[in-house]
Amino acid sequence: MKISPKKEIKNYSSDEDRMPDIPPNPRGRVEKKSKIQVTRTMRCRYPRDELPSYAQFKGLQRVIVQDLKIEIDNVELLIEVFYSPSTGKTYRAEHPPGYEKEFGPRIRSLIFCLKNLGNMSESSIYNLFKTFGIFIGKASISRIGLNDVQILEEDSKDILKTAIQCFDYLNIDDTGSKIYGTQHYSQILTNPFFTAYITLPNKNRFTILKALLMGNELQFLFNQDAFDLMSMFHVPEMVRNDLYTKFLNQVVSEKDLIFALDSIPTKNKNPEQLYRRIMEASGIAWYHTQDIVPVAKGFVSDDAPQFQQLALWHSLCWVHAARPIKKLNPIIPTDIEEQEKALGNLWNYYRVLMNFKKEPEKYSVEELRKQFDSIFSRNTGYPALDKIFKSITSNKEKLLMVLLYPQIPLHNNEAELGARVLVRKRDVSLHSRSPTGAKAVDIGLTITQTAKKLGVNTYEYVHDRFTENKMERLAKTLLRKVGIQA
Repeated sequence: MKISPKKEIKNYSSDEDRMPDIPPNPRGRVEKKSKIQVTRTMRCRYPRDELPSYAQFKGLQRVIVQDLKIEIDNVELLIEVFYSPSTGKTYRAEHPPGYEKEFGPRIRSLIFCLKNLGNMSESSIYNLFKTFGIFIGKASISRIGLNDVQILEEDSKDILKTAIQCFDYLNIDDTGSKIYGTQHYSQILTNPFFTAYITLPNKNRFTILKALLMGNELQFLFNQDAFDLMSMFHVPEMVRNDLYTKFLNQVVSEKDLIFALDSIPTKNKNPEQLYRRIMEASGIAWYHTQDIVPVAKGFVSDDAPQFQQLALWHSLCWVHAARPIKKLNPIIPTDIEEQEKALGNLWNYYRVLMNFKKEPEKYSVEELRKQFDSIFSRNTGYPALDKIFKSITSNKEKLLMVLLYPQIPLHNNEAELGARVLVRKRDVSLHSRSPTGAKAVDIGLTITQTAKKLGVNTYEYVHDRFTENKMERLAKTLLRKVGIQA
């Protein structure tokens, strides 16, 4: 008998599996029309001489046509200049806010939006401006893009700080980003109200920990939590005992710790890795006790090790848990049957958890935990599937964190969508040419993606920050949206 392998699945999306009964989003024109701002009215008249006799007027049919007017607004500033012989000084009038440089706030705001919202390259922006008669060089577009985001840097930091402080959880993920050909990693921290981007040279716990401190100096605490983490990170007992003797309950600076690590008793062939684990454990212990910045309460992520232990609790994504099962390509009929059964059981249980999130008081947490065990603790006889079940079972507490915190999502789609924005930008601009450029991308995307989620007009917000600075900051808008008084 010839056994044909199962057709390989290349699309590992789980949307249809996990939510099969959700209808597609309706696309109603009535709702869209109600949101359109009418700026002028034009009456369309039917030629009276072409009307038949006794034709009766029945009213006006309302039709909205959207259009955009782009016109040059080059301003010649006539700046009053005075000279006082008595003081020997010259007195010049101030430029209007936003008009201090060669290009005004509208052009600068448009450059920001085209780069970070429209994902346009600097060459494309140059060609667009050239079409409308704006004399600006590519170098000027690049310079404006780099310099103007500095004005928005504090806004970007405040967004992340406020989000960590007021939300119970953050979705987190990363994606590769190159700086002048050197591999870096962009961390995406997000939830339905904000998205923040931070590009780092590595993607280990240590660098993410530094990012969470938002520029504040990282210190290291050797309390019992630190030593427990060291044990979890497989730091040898002899090394832990040495550090216990020297530093118990002490806070140590990075400089002093690096100096002390050279004298620890170890024959480890990879001392750099050992040193990093010690610094991660003691750094996390200090981060959890400090009050300089708010501590992340919870992370929702995939099972990547660099996201673990940083927040006070950690929940795993069910979509990532299901993906290895879906990637299996069995050829034996019984194995195919077991794979299909496993996926069916997993998504049925997922939908039970979704219902639990809506009405947790109607469910028994203990019964839900037993259902988990009955699905993933059984032996299927399909070795590859049993291995995946074992991995899922080992992550039981993190996958079932929703039973303690029903408000958290069961998936990490929010962070993956945030990563997709950066990937699309990478398709246009292969990499940043400097750390300053990478930082500009982080700030620009943090502002635009957060403004989009909060329903704030990005162009108007950026224009205001370049001129009058009267609009509510995004961090305050975020607090207001979630019902917290600033």
